[in-house]
Amino acid sequence: MASSTSSTSNSSVSAFLTTFIVTLITFVVFLSLFILLRKKQSRVYEPRTAVKSVPQDLQPDENPSGAFSWLSHVLKKPESFIIQQAGVDGYFFIRFLFNFGALCILGCFMLWPILFPLSATNSNGLKGFDILTMANQKNKWRTFAQVFLSWIFYGCAVFLIYRELVFYTTFRHVVQTTPLYDSLLSTRTLLLTELPEKALDETELRTYFPTATNVWYARNFEELSEKVKERTKLAGKYEGAVNKVIKKAVNIRNKCVKKNKEAPAPSDDINKYLKDGKKRPTHRLKFLIGKKVDTLDYGKERLGELNKEIKKEQLECHSNAQLPSVFIEFPTQLELQKAYQAIPYNKDFKLTRRVTGVAPNDIIWENLPLTTKKRWIKKILANTVLTLMIIFWAIPVAFVGSISHVDNLIKIIPAFKFINNLPSVLLGLITGLLPVVALSILMSLVPPFIKKMGKVSGNLTVQQVESFCHSWFFAFEVVQVFLVTTLGSAASSSVTQIIDNPSEALVMLKEKIPPASSFYLSYLCLQGLTVSSGLLFQMVPLILAQFLGKILDSSPRSKWKRYHTLGQPGWSVLYPVYELLTTIAMCYAVIAPLLLGFTAVTFILIYCAFLYQLTYVLQPNKNDARGRNYVSSLFQLFVGLYLSELCLFAMFVFSKNWACVALEAVPLAGTILAHLWFKYKFLPVVETVPVSAIKYASGDSTFQYPMYDQGWKEIKSEGENYWQGGNQLGLTDKLEHVLPQSDLINNDNNVINSDDSDKHDVHSTTDSKSPINSEKVNDASVKKSSNVVTGARPVGWLKKFFHPKLESFDEIRTRMPASLFNYIEYHDDFLRTAYEDPAVNDDEPHIWIARDDLGLSEIEKNKAFESGVDVSDNNATFNPKGSIEYTGNPPSYEEALKI
Repeated sequence: MASSTSSTSNSSVSAFLTTFIVTLITFVVFLSLFILLRKKQSRVYEPRTAVKSVPQDLQPDENPSGAFSWLSHVLKKPESFIIQQAGVDGYFFIRFLFNFGALCILGCFMLWPILFPLSATNSNGLKGFDILTMANQKNKWRTFAQVFLSWIFYGCAVFLIYRELVFYTTFRHVVQTTPLYDSLLSTRTLLLTELPEKALDETELRTYFPTATNVWYARNFEELSEKVKERTKLAGKYEGAVNKVIKKAVNIRNKCVKKNKEAPAPSDDINKYLKDGKKRPTHRLKFLIGKKVDTLDYGKERLGELNKEIKKEQLECHSNAQLPSVFIEFPTQLELQKAYQAIPYNKDFKLTRRVTGVAPNDIIWENLPLTTKKRWIKKILANTVLTLMIIFWAIPVAFVGSISHVDNLIKIIPAFKFINNLPSVLLGLITGLLPVVALSILMSLVPPFIKKMGKVSGNLTVQQVESFCHSWFFAFEVVQVFLVTTLGSAASSSVTQIIDNPSEALVMLKEKIPPASSFYLSYLCLQGLTVSSGLLFQMVPLILAQFLGKILDSSPRSKWKRYHTLGQPGWSVLYPVYELLTTIAMCYAVIAPLLLGFTAVTFILIYCAFLYQLTYVLQPNKNDARGRNYVSSLFQLFVGLYLSELCLFAMFVFSKNWACVALEAVPLAGTILAHLWFKYKFLPVVETVPVSAIKYASGDSTFQYPMYDQGWKEIKSEGENYWQGGNQLGLTDKLEHVLPQSDLINNDNNVINSDDSDKHDVHSTTDSKSPINSEKVNDASVKKSSNVVTGARPVGWLKKFFHPKLESFDEIRTRMPASLFNYIEYHDDFLRTAYEDPAVNDDEPHIWIARDDLGLSEIEKNKAFESGVDVSDNNATFNPKGSIEYTGNPPSYEEALKI
């Protein structure tokens, strides 16, 4: 048995070294290419400074040109810069990487000096990396060190989660009360679905919410929406076909001129360039079985028909059947928060769902008609499908994990014996690099399907779908990448021994689980070296920009989009990956502590890569979750803590060390209690804003931010008070439930800002050219607020770390970027239709084609006009080589602002 273990250990070291060398070479190559090309390919590596259509507030200062100055430059930037350029969501993702990377570093200093000597001396005779794992401890009484160190390490993790929840709540309230967020229409609008019957009448609804300014009831536009989707799809197909045939004609003419051949005549007859019309573009109306039609003729005719039909239905939209969903706009965020907090305390709205902070483009309109029963059925079906998928996905993942112990796999499946005859380098690649690459590919296929199920399950907004994906993808990652891989690796390395000696199964598992960490050493090399450098090098965007984009983009619009559209981070996919790394690190922290060091290095490299990416390359996500992903991640890390403690608990059970079993139950019980307490205290306050905080932020000195509980008690009492007369505009200037002055922390030391501030009196200063993201420029204007930030008495960082509530509202507010102290005013015309179904206000498509000197574009424009289709050849032309170029923005281009 010792010989087998030694062989496996040596194999694990060989596999790791091979993986490390390959990933290190990749890291050096990618990083070198990034350094070499960064200034030469600014559209790829610094698009936020190169693309002028990026809003001014999101254009960072130019990065220095030195080899590593890009890193030192962003590392020296203040928090306000990160918040400004990365957005609130990006800021908290970077904070996640920093905090849990720091936790791993702390774990190294805390655990290594004690556990390494304990494992390496008086050992079981293991070799390689396994000599530093708990499996190498021969004397079971030495494991008491693991017990007490686990108390400290897991306690640090729980405390870190607590302080970050406190900080997030404060920060969220600060952001929500800045003039920008306070003035956003989405911050003042409440979505209610599954309304009671009486609330379907607007007059009756306004008796509940008398301060509401606008009310938009959702209506059934299923048929209209289908026509709009058909028109949008057909417009794209028609635009592509027209550009394609004109480009073909231009290239044929150019070739004829170049070779002194006679060009097709007449030169303005498109059919002469298409084999007398025999090669005109066609498509089928239905996939494979549909009728084949001429794209040019059918496109303009059908688009003309759809334009007329859609216009007619849009004018008659208010006669469509009403749905049990409504959008209610309030004059201020203060009034919105009063209503939002009151919904749970009215029996008439017992089954009503409430959502706030969502822009119109964030809404999944097809899910608004769902009743409570239908929504639950769809949710159960989606969750069942995903649960079954997790179960069956374990089969290929378990096989991938078993490859890392190929010697034992061959014993189980002799057909793989040929692998042992391969050269040692190739064998190292198969057992080290292949499993982690295969696992990464397998997991990359999961998120798109989860998001599809998120829509099927009845979620109302894109944010909710992203949150759904976040939770389920983390579940997939934990089950497949951690549990299945770890157990599969451990089982495959001991299955034959267990079969031969079943009574020793528990002891064998105790000895095999710690060495299974060798797989994750390779996995961390892939993440830390290849992924981090790949994020910087951006191979795919570089290839698209320099090669494939020129081939794939055949219309002015596709070329314009390629250049002007910046990538956006997908938080629902990014967070689970690094939550998993944290989970793996915590699980192996005590039983195989070497892994902590690799995780720490991985987090450092990933942190540097994303710090640059989120400030100079990627644009903040248009669906602003306002950092809510961070809260989800903090709570999901309790899964990692549970698994860590249960794993250590199981190790003691396997070795029949009952004293340690009893002692390890202590941190497990403490973690459960902490988890429940955090959910009870923090979930109610992260989604809402205390009214006293809104008033304090607006300059009302009679109110203070309720730092003692961050508004937990106040939110409840304000909600109950709403139905007792508190729903009248301006009726109550003071809150009866606010604690006496003596019960609050001193104003200079305490205050954390709340979700929103009532800024009626600051709409009076000059224009600012700083567009923000998701509404039209002609519908809103950005103003600068005269609201000043008050000072705060400084508190030492160490004291604030251990007492997070000392980090005051005023102090955090001073870190906010200047752009958040602008505010937005909306045009009345926009406000009247802001939350109507987009199908109701969908404009006729503006077809964009390139102008040619043969006159073909002019002819196609006139033909389309006769059919009632708008075609424009402005700002697009052909260069001397016959390639399409754009010289300006698309027709009817309108810059987007956030609402």
